[in-house]
Amino acid sequence: MAKNTYFRHGTRNEQMLQQSLVDEFVKMFGLDILYIPRKVIAQDTILNEEIISEFDDAYLTYAYLENNEGFQGAGDILTKFGIRSTDEITLTLSRQMFTDFIAVQMEAESDILVGSRPQEGDLIYFPLTSNLFEVKFVEHEKQFYQFGALYTYELKCELFEYANETAGGDIFESQKDEGFIIKYYYDRASLNGEPTLGEMVTGSVTGVTAMINEWNPDGAYVELRTFTTSDTNSEFKIGETLLGDNSGFSINISSFDELDIKDAYASNIEFEIEADGILDFTEINPFGEFGNRN
Repeated sequence: MAKNTYFRHGTRNEQMLQQSLVDEFVKMFGLDILYIPRKVIAQDTILNEEIISEFDDAYLTYAYLENNEGFQGAGDILTKFGIRSTDEITLTLSRQMFTDFIAVQMEAESDILVGSRPQEGDLIYFPLTSNLFEVKFVEHEKQFYQFGALYTYELKCELFEYANETAGGDIFESQKDEGFIIKYYYDRASLNGEPTLGEMVTGSVTGVTAMINEWNPDGAYVELRTFTTSDTNSEFKIGETLLGDNSGFSINISSFDELDIKDAYASNIEFEIEADGILDFTEINPFGEFGNRN
């Protein structure tokens, strides 16, 4: 016998709210790190081992440090080869943040084996001690399906031990702000062509440029990543036409209001309309009669 169909264990809006709360928590109590993916240059397909690998990209992001009382692991131990440090840390990354800012760039690299999620073997630059830690295990099911979805990655990391890998000399000096993502809705009739992920678009009025992070033709919206600049004008205007640099894709922006979420179970707009009819914003004093009469 199936479960009761009149109760839903997690709607899309509840999942989005939970993801937003997780992102806010990690941003407030986390720390900035550098995520450095491993690129496999040569691989032994028989033993399934990397013969040559390199690290030449680094992505500035944020993570929450789980072991805030100190390093985990066995610490510094004396072996027959000398003193060996076995410090370990556990970091929690936002799944939505990783997908929007890092995975979209890693998937475009042919030398990265898995670009859609954090991968064992990648490096983390830990700024508090200026050390590199290697990701040994990625726990992708914690917390366990709250509201029917997953929101974080938990990374088990150990102090990195060098093994003839190469690294770009400027990966720590060439960091920049990865910008921010805004969802724009467009008129379906204005759609011309199809965009490609990672393509740059330019506004016909403001001249602002942004990168396509996601395109949803069913929901009639695009998620655009705008890179932070010194110019205060970094957002597109309603009614503006966006033109793709490569594909010739073009749309006319109609709204960027999150109330326009295309969800069959959402009632955001209905609540907003009813609230406008209840509250009288023309009153000077909403708590009494004084000041409201001429």
